[in-house]
Amino acid sequence: MRALVANIFKIDSWSRMPDTIWAYISMFLVGLAISYALTFIDYRLGFLLMGGMIGGAVTLVCFFNTKAGFFISTALGFFMFYLKRMTDDEVPFGVAVDVLIAVTFIGSYYKKKLGGTSAWAHFANPITYLHLINLAFLLIQLFNPSMFSVEGWLFTTRKFFNFVMIYFTALNIFNSKKDIMDFLKLWLILSAFAGFYGCFQQWHGLFGFEEHWVTSDPVRYRLYFQGGDIRKFSILSDPTAYGLLMATSIIFAVVLLLNTGNKRHRKMLLAGILFMALGMAYSGTRTAYIMIPAGLVLFAIMTITNRKTLMFIIGFMMFFSVLIFGPFHSNGTVNRIRSAFEFSDDESLDVRDKNRAFIQPYIWDHPLGGGVSTSGVQGITYNPGHPLAGFPPDSGYLRSALETGWVGLALTCFTFFVLLYLGVKNYYQSRNRETRIIYVGIVASLYAYVVANYAQVAIGQTPGAFFFYAAGAIIIRLRNFETANPNTDNNNLKPILK
Repeated sequence: MRALVANIFKIDSWSRMPDTIWAYISMFLVGLAISYALTFIDYRLGFLLMGGMIGGAVTLVCFFNTKAGFFISTALGFFMFYLKRMTDDEVPFGVAVDVLIAVTFIGSYYKKKLGGTSAWAHFANPITYLHLINLAFLLIQLFNPSMFSVEGWLFTTRKFFNFVMIYFTALNIFNSKKDIMDFLKLWLILSAFAGFYGCFQQWHGLFGFEEHWVTSDPVRYRLYFQGGDIRKFSILSDPTAYGLLMATSIIFAVVLLLNTGNKRHRKMLLAGILFMALGMAYSGTRTAYIMIPAGLVLFAIMTITNRKTLMFIIGFMMFFSVLIFGPFHSNGTVNRIRSAFEFSDDESLDVRDKNRAFIQPYIWDHPLGGGVSTSGVQGITYNPGHPLAGFPPDSGYLRSALETGWVGLALTCFTFFVLLYLGVKNYYQSRNRETRIIYVGIVASLYAYVVANYAQVAIGQTPGAFFFYAAGAIIIRLRNFETANPNTDNNNLKPILK
């Protein structure tokens, strides 16, 4: 136990850490106090005490071992909505994730500084500059005369600042290719679990606290109950976020599956892809269904000379054709997947097109937009009475245009372009097979997110933001590793998952 704690906190000497009977007595008394509070006072007080102790310990881990802290933050990002539903949304686990991100970021900075290395050594790159420009643009938005509420601006700015900290932290903790692969493996494991739990919800039914959460809000219930069944959301915030995340992870897992020679890993990836694909289907998120072919098409274009890629694409097209045009129409899930590709009959798409046409004059007249947090539900909450309050921003790009104007939209699109451009460029410049596989998987997954952002506010949701912003750091750091070791022998590389 001592060795485990020493490894977590990176402690070399225990000479100043008392190991006496008093330490155990203190632990016993604290446990006794929590048990008493749970039983005789108020269960919420007991949970508060227990949460405070666990939170304090986790915070210390995040500060002293930043890699573990980053992974813990990512994992909590997956489970925080599940925990919120268990407590009927009374405990703000989202704040806990924000705190852990900030603590890990600060810890990574001081770890570099105390180690005698610059914490900003890897920041001189286009992605960093664009993130900083976007952050500066948000600061300018504070003076937007069309915005009524500073509170709404603080909400959006804090959220984006957390995303930037994810990126900067990833730049600092990804000090080897192994660090990157550890993160990607964790991501796939968590995604596969989310996929499995969504299948469990479909086959077993929702637990009582989940059903209560869905039915307690009439608006939420109308959105979730479609086609005679509840759209599944697994451990994530909602069916849309669940479906989008499953689609992204499926694309990355397929890339790994086609490029690993380890039979055990192929079986694990196949099982994960199966659960994630079923979970995505049960989510009823039509945008996610479009993400899969979008990401795989880019993957095919980038690796078109690979025989495995050609065989997979042919097989996928055959399966896709049967799924869309096959003579079976009684399955509600299959029918919803088909509806995603029936653009001419999509009433929802027609409504969105009319909304966009209606609001275009406002966008042209406001080059800096109406101000952040002024559209949709956030507009009603933070800027009631604003012309955009309640207007549905059904697209991430539309939200950028509404709230930050066509200037902000252009900056957003340019940021995504540079991210994909660097990924593709580094892929073709790389001579390392393992690195190229990571590049093409990252680029195909990011491209799917960029496409999805046209139909949903896809980029910036938790936990997907951990993958999206960490991916930018991966693109930069992989190039750094290869530049530092240009003579890597490509023929001696192990399969990517070994």
